Amino acid sequence: MKRTLLLPALLLCGVLLSACTVRPPAEPVHVRLFASGDHGSKYYRIPAIVTAADGTLLAVADRRGDSQGDLPNLIDVVLRRSTDRGTTWSEPITIAQHTETCGYGDAALVVDPRSGDVVCIFAAGCGLWASTAEAPTRVCVSRSADNGLTWSPAEDITPQLYGPGCGNPASAPISAMFAASGRALALEDGTLLFAVAAAHTGERWPPLYNYVCRSDDGGRTWCLLPTPTAVPPVGDESKLVELSDGRWLISMRNPRKGGRRYAVSADRGATWGEPGTWHDLPDPACDGDIIRYPKRWSGGRDILLHSIPADSASRCNVSIAVSYDEGLTWPVRRTVWNCPAGYSSLTVLDNGEIGLLTEVGDWDPGYEIWFTRLELSWLEAEPESRSGCRADC
Repeated sequence: MKRTLLLPALLLCGVLLSACTVRPPAEPVHVRLFASGDHGSKYYRIPAIVTAADGTLLAVADRRGDSQGDLPNLIDVVLRRSTDRGTTWSEPITIAQHTETCGYGDAALVVDPRSGDVVCIFAAGCGLWASTAEAPTRVCVSRSADNGLTWSPAEDITPQLYGPGCGNPASAPISAMFAASGRALALEDGTLLFAVAAAHTGERWPPLYNYVCRSDDGGRTWCLLPTPTAVPPVGDESKLVELSDGRWLISMRNPRKGGRRYAVSADRGATWGEPGTWHDLPDPACDGDIIRYPKRWSGGRDILLHSIPADSASRCNVSIAVSYDEGLTWPVRRTVWNCPAGYSSLTVLDNGEIGLLTEVGDWDPGYEIWFTRLELSWLEAEPESRSGCRADC
């Protein structure tokens, strides 16, 4: 009789012990990467982050000197690397150094899955609002074959996309463009994409049109796809993600604020469906990021992640939202920075953790760029507190 009772008791103890040893989600880890005064610069802006083929984290920002303004400010594109998943970081590496007459900024990053090269796309020259069809602001590309240690000189790809010398009839109405900073996209078949915000000749803010640029050779040559993602235009800085069935989803900054705008293409960008609004994804007219979380870390689930300030009016409360239905709804959202904060960029680390690079602060006195490492389970857990609280929003 004693043996009969002992076995169920041991099984019960095992179940209880197993339940007690389930590790709760770790709290996010925050590391400041760029701040006023670092390396002689008063201002830093525009975060972009990617995980290189060897697992190295590459965090990029604009080093804006004594002026916080956009181009034609004399800006440098700078990088810090981490080989230990964001615990420690290298000294800054310059990808593009400004000259007396030309600055560089608003970087977007993507890893070419075929070669492992990192491709960095950025703007240069006169800036969006001074650009004309005859003397346009420039689009440049630099690449690294050694996981961000060294970079090729900036290559001007503007004539491939628009302006004088471009033979693509789709570019005829365009007088200015720049790539949306943060993340570009590598499709499953190796095609590279980035979204641009473009102005049409004779039209001023608003509106901005969104187009997609494509490369079939690892980012060495590019072409502008012919159809804007929404007509009439409803966008600005925008990001792309590939859905599980091969369709393209674009998340568009809403210049009118309110909810984030989106559109879907079922024919690889030849046409786009009617644009919609994510009412469960607030957008204060701010750049954000959208990426797919790998199934090998999600238990086979289709998961999209979207970073954006969780506010429909002000740039504050940068959060990460989770979608389980290919972007139809965003039922889970957790605040990472409960304070004034703006642009953000996402990546997935080589162990399944999530990396977030965020502008923290406000225009006055300026932003700091912070890296955050967190777990998917933390996003999905019932929040008991907000991470990264530095000031009231």
